[in-house]
Amino acid sequence: MRYIKVFLLVLVFFFVMMFFVQNQGSFSDPVVLHLDLLFLEPMESIPMPLYSLMLICFALGAIMVLLMLMWDRVTATGYLAGARRRITSLEKQLKASQESSAAEKEKLLAEKAELQASLEAAEQRAAKAEQSSLDTLE
Repeated sequence: MRYIKVFLLVLVFFFVMMFFVQNQGSFSDPVVLHLDLLFLEPMESIPMPLYSLMLICFALGAIMVLLMLMWDRVTATGYLAGARRRITSLEKQLKASQESSAAEKEKLLAEKAELQASLEAAEQRAAKAEQSSLDTLE
């Protein structure tokens, strides 16, 4: 894909250069820019060749595009930083939840063991009581 991009850029550059070479006389004609606002007196620029005006406009356009791309990059970086903070916060919450869940599980296992021991003790007492009641009946 990178080679295709380079090829297309070279192709565009070639056509632009051919355009400039074939129209060099027209691009050398002087141009005077006028600005007439209602609240200011009219202004005129110095005569300059058309190609210099085109280069200035191209440079200003490139600077504007660069600033817009930088702005997008800065905002994307801000969103990314916010997302990372949120991920860290959620990971901490998950870890705390897992730890409390593990503690609950240990508590329930201990309670189960205690109840199991109580059940076995009660069964033994019931068996002894049944045995003693059988012995008394005989």
